[in-house]
Amino acid sequence: MLKKLKNEGYYYAALLYVFLIPFHQKLATLAIIAWALLSIFSFRKSNLNKNWKWMLLPVFYLLYFIGWFTAETPYFGFLETKLSFLIFPILFFLHNYTIYQRIKMLKLFVFGLLFSGLLCVVYAFYQSTGIQEGTLYFRANVLEGKDFMEAILYGGNYFFGKHFSIFHQTVYYALYLCSGIAILLFCPKMFHKRYRWCLILFFILLIFLISNKASFLVLGMLFVYRLATVNLSLYKRVVGIILVCGVVSVFIQTNPRANDAIQKVIDGELVLDKNARYGFKTRILIWDAAFSLVKKNPIWGYGFGENQSKLNEIYKQKEYKFLLKDTYNAHNLWLQTWIENGLLGLLLLVAIFIILIEKTIKHREYHGLFLALVLVVLVNTLFESIFNRFSGVSFFCFLVCFILSESNAGRLKNEN
Repeated sequence: MLKKLKNEGYYYAALLYVFLIPFHQKLATLAIIAWALLSIFSFRKSNLNKNWKWMLLPVFYLLYFIGWFTAETPYFGFLETKLSFLIFPILFFLHNYTIYQRIKMLKLFVFGLLFSGLLCVVYAFYQSTGIQEGTLYFRANVLEGKDFMEAILYGGNYFFGKHFSIFHQTVYYALYLCSGIAILLFCPKMFHKRYRWCLILFFILLIFLISNKASFLVLGMLFVYRLATVNLSLYKRVVGIILVCGVVSVFIQTNPRANDAIQKVIDGELVLDKNARYGFKTRILIWDAAFSLVKKNPIWGYGFGENQSKLNEIYKQKEYKFLLKDTYNAHNLWLQTWIENGLLGLLLLVAIFIILIEKTIKHREYHGLFLALVLVVLVNTLFESIFNRFSGVSFFCFLVCFILSESNAGRLKNEN
């Protein structure tokens, strides 16, 4: 038993981490610590996976360190928040994971999504039901004085939005679920066909309940991309794409928050409104402030820890009072990186995605899956500063190392 733990303990710790990703980030952090310790304990020089490409991640950490060192008001929390830029390259450097082990990682991630999603549903029912004066009641509203639909729009319903996603912010849980759907779509032999589609439908339902609008866009893109790559006649592909577009349209129309956002676009309401407090209208204000900040110092940036105070100054100048009150970040990874690390950080981020896309193009077996996962992350970077939270930066670093450390040796279809 001890011998097996010494030889393969790091792999089981890796499985534990991917299973716990959809759950609370503290649990995932503990799994990373166990993974690191067991990797060092079972280290063998012959098992090293040498790949210079993922070394771009430690360079990112160095940029954050320089920014922290030069900032007028340095923020020490970055040492922990951004540690994934160092730890994951080390974990994938110390051991060369086989195709079988990688498939197991993907399976455990899907199972983690399944069980975390079930817990979210159970918790929503638990919070919504009770007994009052001897009578069983169902009351899903969190906000008093608002009806069911109004409560959904303003984040006050146990079955929708932040109250439903109990483990992560909605954007990150939706990111994980879209990644799980990508795995299920592009690794068709991983599960029996019936179970696979049941999982896909359940994950789609969870995304509907989470109501993260960016994930609706990602879902449509994933299914269209899958139809474009599957071995079907042109007629069937076109019909399939039309059906996907139709389903996505119904999906948006029946989701109150998504439908509200689309209606605002149709009505021409998505303009600069300094009193905006909810939805995409606040994103427009945030991006406007972020662009204004970038223009003032496009080369060097402001350093991690300094960027938020600078953004708050812009919010104050432009009288974006609700953004100032809630101290929003740039809500766009590219803008956030530019603000924090200057032009060099932005170019480094571009280089990472170029290398990822190049890897997906060249790889024979993982081509569809890798490109789908990169697409999921890329779209989310347009609407969220994913490096600002452990939930985002750890998943990004894991995914980059997972993709770039894979070789063309072996065949995925024989391992599914």
